[in-house]
Amino acid sequence: MYDGNQVLRFESKYKSADLGGLGIELTKRKGTGNYDQERTIFNYSYVPLSKPTLQEQVYSKLKDNKIYYNDGKNTNLLNGAIVTSGKEFFQGLGMKFKDSGRTHQVGKDKGKAILVPDIKSNDDIPEKVKNFFNDSYNFLENLVGKDNVVYAQVHYDEDTPHLHFYFMPVVNEVKRKVFETDNNGNIIYREGIDKKGNKKMYPVQKKDKNGKNIFKTEKGKFLNCDQFWKTLGGKTSYAKIQDDYNKYMTEKGYHLFRGNIGDNKHHKTKAEKEIEDLNEQINDMKIEFEKNKKLNEIELEASKEISNFDSNEILNPVKRKVIGYKDEDINNLIDYSKQMQKENSSNKNIIKQKDVLLDELTKKLGNLQTENSKLKDGRAIKERDTKIYEQELTISKQKQVIKEKNSIIEKLESKVNEIQETFNNFKEKMFKFCDKICRALGHKIGIHFSKDSDINYDDMEYYASGVNRKYERSEKDKSDDFEIGM
Repeated sequence: MYDGNQVLRFESKYKSADLGGLGIELTKRKGTGNYDQERTIFNYSYVPLSKPTLQEQVYSKLKDNKIYYNDGKNTNLLNGAIVTSGKEFFQGLGMKFKDSGRTHQVGKDKGKAILVPDIKSNDDIPEKVKNFFNDSYNFLENLVGKDNVVYAQVHYDEDTPHLHFYFMPVVNEVKRKVFETDNNGNIIYREGIDKKGNKKMYPVQKKDKNGKNIFKTEKGKFLNCDQFWKTLGGKTSYAKIQDDYNKYMTEKGYHLFRGNIGDNKHHKTKAEKEIEDLNEQINDMKIEFEKNKKLNEIELEASKEISNFDSNEILNPVKRKVIGYKDEDINNLIDYSKQMQKENSSNKNIIKQKDVLLDELTKKLGNLQTENSKLKDGRAIKERDTKIYEQELTISKQKQVIKEKNSIIEKLESKVNEIQETFNNFKEKMFKFCDKICRALGHKIGIHFSKDSDINYDDMEYYASGVNRKYERSEKDKSDDFEIGM
């Protein structure tokens, strides 16, 4: 038996541009989550934000700890982890939950009430729950190093309690490429082709006598996400951390269902893929809102005109009347006509843009001639006030658009949570089902398990293969199979 599902997720792609929105969500509790401001005061910080923003805190730590890093827009400055479990687990630790007034929209719990922590004072947070997060934080701190932790806080103001843990992926040594140099010590370059098919000069890496690339090791403190995870095991690092965390928490007295211990394979299910796709949609929408681009009216009009072209409206009505020509020739003519109309529309768009530029220059000249008279009679002040009003109106409309799109994000976030919950329940049922099947097979072949005994699934798979071979092969070949008592 186990008390709850183990949930430990990592994210390793926080770049400089991501830190602004992340910091606002973590500290100001503004974003796509279901935040209860009355419970926000009970959130507990292990490493609080001591700088005005999360971004400033990251760069301050890099500077204070003398960590070397590549200050580029694609550099992964921050990694994160989230620790939690299901509501049943926290209820088992003594936490009380209440009806949120919201209901599940999909899944087996569709229509049922969504429960949230019932917290009105610190006394409503059981010591066992606090200890669970304390132990989880200590595990993660030991994993990444205390000096590398940037921000860590337990959130009690959302639907399920969870720990946010953010750190810099710092390593103590890195491998650098060694390049060929000329007699003057200058690096030698060779011409090559990049991914886009363009010519580019590449430095020539030095090789040993066996033709293998040469690297040199540098000691110090380096921000290097790839090297950090390679040091922890590369492709198997996530699975190993899950195993180590499960073992650590088990020794602390918690019973968390990890799955098949030591299994480093991860098969993406349909539910997981759906969750991943929804998260990508949410992230794309956030980026779109931040950019908040204004579309040019002329470009929009031209694009709309081009998109309305339909080959069926060009020649298809008379296609059946064209005699003596192959369908392929007629289709080519249709495509050519369609392309010509698109090019004509594009040319008209260019002419319109030039006309707009000419009008703009003409207006500027006129403005210069009338500027003095406007200042004299006060018209300039009135026009300024009008522009300010128009700008405020535009900002108000943009805020309304953002509000509406935030509503869409909230619905998508809710969908993600519901799918994740459905997926966790499915895994739990499949584990119980496999357990029952293996026990039944064991009884049939003479291996009897007690209620609390562990099952070696590799052995049971071997026995199951034997049963299948016995009944799938012809009678004359069954003599090669081992005997199974049925």
